[in-house]
Amino acid sequence: MNTWFIPKPEEFPSQRALLHLGLNKAVRYYRELIVPGIGGTQFVRQFSWAVAGLTLSENKKKYNSAKIANSIEALACKLEWKHKKEEYNGKGKLAFSKDDGKNIWSFKDLSSEQHYVQVTYRMSTVRALAGLGLTTGMRFNSMELTEAGNALSETFLNQKNGSNSLKNTLENWIGKGKSFPKTGNIIQRLNKTDALNKEKEIIRNCLMADSAGKLGNPQRRQFLINTFSRYKVNMPELSVIKKKLNEHKDYVNDIETALAFDEMIECGRRIIHKCAELIGSKSKLAGNDELNNKLKELCTKIKAYQNTKGEKHTDADAFTNLIQEKDNAKLLKNIIARDGNILTLSNDNIIKGHLFGRHKEIKINNEDSTTQDNPEEFSTERKIHQLFELWRDCN
Repeated sequence: MNTWFIPKPEEFPSQRALLHLGLNKAVRYYRELIVPGIGGTQFVRQFSWAVAGLTLSENKKKYNSAKIANSIEALACKLEWKHKKEEYNGKGKLAFSKDDGKNIWSFKDLSSEQHYVQVTYRMSTVRALAGLGLTTGMRFNSMELTEAGNALSETFLNQKNGSNSLKNTLENWIGKGKSFPKTGNIIQRLNKTDALNKEKEIIRNCLMADSAGKLGNPQRRQFLINTFSRYKVNMPELSVIKKKLNEHKDYVNDIETALAFDEMIECGRRIIHKCAELIGSKSKLAGNDELNNKLKELCTKIKAYQNTKGEKHTDADAFTNLIQEKDNAKLLKNIIARDGNILTLSNDNIIKGHLFGRHKEIKINNEDSTTQDNPEEFSTERKIHQLFELWRDCN
């Protein structure tokens, strides 16, 4: 007998990935093509927590780098939550609230998913560490720091905490099981919003360096950052960004193709949700006008994508073959076959998938990109905004 486990929201994998429609590789391709090298990073201290984990694990063979980095991140987030519970909007809020009033502050506790989250900031930082030249290697636990990575780690860990350095305080907490101070300047030493000017400078220089990837011009991050120029609070509109990039026509073409790809896949997701609504209310799919209109809209979006001049991904091209099916019922089944989570096919019939009960929650999370757990799955516009946020945090 199979037992299904439905995790709590913060333990749930990227909501958008649940509706990738077989296009996960294409999603990642376009995000990297448009904004190379930043992975899922959104603020400077994400890097600092991660490189600190790599440094401290060198002398702590008992624990791997990921466990130490996760615990530093959890500690930083819990300290912030403790001092401004009402304003806190970072990870771990559910676990911290559940543990409120309990003495859950040890390294053993905070390195556990039970007392923080399953999907950590570090997970979405891994690609960026290598992508921005802070580390070598692909897997976090085997990464080695570069000169820039060492400089960032030293800057972060050498902060003074009374007579001790932050490094010594963390080492005592990790290796000797000592308690961690919960008041005073230590909060700023760890907090995600209090990166030092030197930390910011290191990440700023990394962002302005050429990207190591092989997609597009290696200066694309620089081109984008230059379009932000005087915009310090709100990112300029995409139309303004494209106009400022006008001399880089290939880049503009790729942005427009990525945007068309986003609209195409979002249209497919809306079809899945509409089918789920109809099945949930025991309404018939066949002949439903709203559903038929959404299928027509998908065909329009596919043609718009095909007409763009930027780079095309093979998986996205395969998806566009859907419109060769003129029969709406068959077209719909081809789309459902690409889901398998909310809806699935059984003997050519559309039935509820194993995550059907979550389709309303997933729909809300898809429509509100600020709630997504994984910034690497952002839309093209949100991905550019992610770079804007990261750049703003560097200044």
